[in-house]
Amino acid sequence: MDNDKQNIADPIDIGLLKEEIFRRKEKLSSIEELVKTQIDRDFPTNLWELSERELDQEMGNRLSFLNDDIDPRPDPAAITSHRKILGKPIVFIKRMVIKIAGAYANALLEKQRRFNEQLVNFHLASFIRFRRNEDRIKGIEEKLKTFEEDQEILLDELEKLKHEKH
Repeated sequence: MDNDKQNIADPIDIGLLKEEIFRRKEKLSSIEELVKTQIDRDFPTNLWELSERELDQEMGNRLSFLNDDIDPRPDPAAITSHRKILGKPIVFIKRMVIKIAGAYANALLEKQRRFNEQLVNFHLASFIRFRRNEDRIKGIEEKLKTFEEDQEILLDELEKLKHEKH
């Protein structure tokens, strides 16, 4: 018990604790990895609070999700039933309704599929353009830093020349 009291009284270095938590967070690739299970529902994400790395991952995840769900048309093979006796007739009727209504619905859903595909491609192009612009900005910042350093050297040399002249 004295040992517990001693641990409670030990000073905690908050800075070191934050660094350790940040290191652990950087090693994780997802929340699922942290909780060691699949999360079965969506939680709203405040994109403004994400780090650059987290935002990149979120953008990739959302783009993949959009890409996976481009085609909104129902798949007749995906219609199943959990009922043992009535299940087969219900599934048969549902599949027939989809086939009958499918001619009309397919025209509408094909238009939606094309729209979804264009939207995903637009987002991907925007993401690629964003990446390229980010790289350009980094290059410009590096050049600017070099120019500023050169400017400082030139100003120092100019000052030396002024003092030598007087």
